[in-house]
Amino acid sequence: MYGKKNRLARVVLCLAVAFGPAAPALAQEFQPYPSPNITVDQWADYAAQVRQNLESTAEVLKGMHLIAFSDMRSRTFYIFTTKDHPAHPAWVTRQMVEDGGQVRVRQIGYFAGSEEEFAKLFRDYQQRNAQLLEDVERRNR
Repeated sequence: MYGKKNRLARVVLCLAVAFGPAAPALAQEFQPYPSPNITVDQWADYAAQVRQNLESTAEVLKGMHLIAFSDMRSRTFYIFTTKDHPAHPAWVTRQMVEDGGQVRVRQIGYFAGSEEEFAKLFRDYQQRNAQLLEDVERRNR
């Protein structure tokens, strides 16, 4: 019995060491809410989580009223509106994934403001995804 406990402790320690540095990225949910229509408090809570986990990656997108955070380990990008954006409060999350040897982009978004303005923001990033995938395809030729 002592051997099993010792082995379990070593496994737990190995997992803690292996995943410890990535814990903030692992803790960040890609789809934190079941519906895209959320409350202002939900927006603020999630924005605070992302900021806490990825503050060093913050990039203000000047003139666009957006701030982006990136997690390169998971290839995930979080784009939040700032107060002057027409869709505020809202965000779009994009994640590059490989599926069957093909690169694709998963995208999800949430809004607590204007649904119409959010839809425009979401479509804009869908178009950016298409352009990104075309660029990747061209480079892989």
